Amino acid sequence: MKKTFRTVSLALAMTMGLGQASVFAAAPKAEEDKFGTAKNIIVMIPDGASVEAITLARWVDDDHSLNMDDMATGLVRTNNANTPIADSAPAGTAMATGVKSESPFVGSYPTKAGMPGAEPFEEARAKMPLANILEAAERLGKSTGIIATSNIQHATPADFSAHHPNRNDFSTIAEHQVYQGMEVVLGGGYESLSPEGRTDKEDLIPEIKALGYDYVTNTAEMKAATGEKLWGMFAADAMKKDLDRDPAQEPSLEEMTAKALEILSKNDNGFFLMVEGSQPDWAGHANDPVSIVSEILAYDRAVGVAKEFAKNNPGTVLISATDHGTGGMTIGDAATTKGYDKAPLDSFISIIKSAKMTPEGAAALVAEDRSNFAQVAKEAFGLDLTEEEVESVKDIKYLDTAFGDIISKRSHIGWTTGGHVGGDVGLYVLANGDAKPLMGTVHNSEIGQYMADLFDVDLRKLTDELYIYSRDALEAKGATVAFNYNSGNPILEVEKDGNKYSFPTNKNYALVNGEKVDLGGLVVFNGEKIYIPKTAVELVK
Repeated sequence: MKKTFRTVSLALAMTMGLGQASVFAAAPKAEEDKFGTAKNIIVMIPDGASVEAITLARWVDDDHSLNMDDMATGLVRTNNANTPIADSAPAGTAMATGVKSESPFVGSYPTKAGMPGAEPFEEARAKMPLANILEAAERLGKSTGIIATSNIQHATPADFSAHHPNRNDFSTIAEHQVYQGMEVVLGGGYESLSPEGRTDKEDLIPEIKALGYDYVTNTAEMKAATGEKLWGMFAADAMKKDLDRDPAQEPSLEEMTAKALEILSKNDNGFFLMVEGSQPDWAGHANDPVSIVSEILAYDRAVGVAKEFAKNNPGTVLISATDHGTGGMTIGDAATTKGYDKAPLDSFISIIKSAKMTPEGAAALVAEDRSNFAQVAKEAFGLDLTEEEVESVKDIKYLDTAFGDIISKRSHIGWTTGGHVGGDVGLYVLANGDAKPLMGTVHNSEIGQYMADLFDVDLRKLTDELYIYSRDALEAKGATVAFNYNSGNPILEVEKDGNKYSFPTNKNYALVNGEKVDLGGLVVFNGEKIYIPKTAVELVK
């Protein structure tokens, strides 16, 4: 299989003649081909998994080792463009585009900056879409894909496939993803593709099928798919945590990664794949040691699949990096202030290791009157609760939090927050062929720049081609431009010399006098301005 090259070239094309001066200088490069080249890039993100959480997961693993261990090359500084503690949306944006951003932006330039690692702020670029490494790979004729155990419209997968200043606008993000041209999309989130879950009431599932995807909804269907394009939706919203999932309904992250590599590797030009283990983050927010460990171990099994592929396929670079830490987890708590160095390993991991389900799964088994709380604790975690522990949950709203709190105290696992933390996180890179690994203490945006260097692309120049402010560019050509809100599904209406051009937002095509024309790029409305690809500007004559 060879993917057809997109119509948009990689040369810098924005000029005054198109109605807007280039807002980008040439991308800085201290050395040409600094890191060599790669045919394939796999970037994997265990959302919210701090160094200490990964350490705990390693202790719980039977071999006390992880697949990613021998790939460690450094640390990642996770700060936003404007604040020291990151959110997934700007952190993933930095990794995908090479530019630090702010919350709650997805694939978009910030409105403020100033923190280390942020580029000098340019007001003219505020909120504009930023081209990402997946879009660059598509235009090199490579196959592309995203995988997540959250809904695929969630922040991290959205960062690599969509553009919006609000990470929570799942309707818009979903539509960007449908028209992005990827070969593989696997995870949860069919609710945001269905009329009942969308603000515009469009049904995107028939459109996905019309675009040539094998659309699958369970593990067996995914494994049996033989086409060159695969879209798997295994839950209405997020998938279940690995300990709680039904293997027949929801594939593991390991299985999804293996299937994606099977399909993407058919392309002689190579591929780009983003894999997110989404839910260590949610476990950290809930201060849930069972889930954070089991989700990291499930993620690491997926790393093992990707690592084996990379070793057997020269020209493949595998990157694993967390976007930020969550929960401020520590191995040791106030109760170990004295005697910490005498506490045996089992005192920290025995309950976590023997858990048969997550606290969230256990909470679903507790009766409304909570009369069987102690029984569920025994069956799920092997815990014999004290009277005080049973009494303590009677007025707690969320029982998964109650289970997590008891397990944490029994296991001497400390938590500092229910939010994110600002510490550096681990960087893991496996590079072969003539590619060199990214090493040292780097900013998250340097991961995006590293991938761009490996593919020999300039993401700033690509932004200039894909995301031109429409009104300025089209009015400079003498066209009349109007904005039709169209009941929540905006359309850019353009007239010139008797010809009518319609550009539906969030899609990759135009209607020229009623005839559909592929633009080779998205039409993006950020709530204030509509951005169009160079091909759209050239279409208006």
